[in-house]
Amino acid sequence: MNILFLGGDKRYRYMMAELQKDYCVYQIGFNNTEDVKELKITNVNLSKFDVVIFPISGINDKQEIKSEKGSIYISNKLFSNISERTIFYTGIKTKKILELIPEKQIISFLDYEEVKNVNDNLTVERSHG
Repeated sequence: MNILFLGGDKRYRYMMAELQKDYCVYQIGFNNTEDVKELKITNVNLSKFDVVIFPISGINDKQEIKSEKGSIYISNKLFSNISERTIFYTGIKTKKILELIPEKQIISFLDYEEVKNVNDNLTVERSHG
């Protein structure tokens, strides 16, 4: 299975490390990720991935995602050849994500109460730490 982390923050590093034990993991937008293959947004073919994981904030109205390296613009062209088998994970199903990807292929992990509560706790700890 091929998994792409397309943006995100430090919280995603643990997932990358764990998933890398059993799968081929790639990333765009992270600083110094050991052993995780880095790709460039300009030459990514999303149809080669079984899973694409977006940041918790999804894709904003300017078609940008947040990453450790800053904002990354996501072109419409990137989604022109997605496979029907590819599953996209995001925290928030933004209006822009729903315009670019068929809803049946999107899973919002913040729809799950357990994940939402853990994320809220981490966010509070970071803002007070």
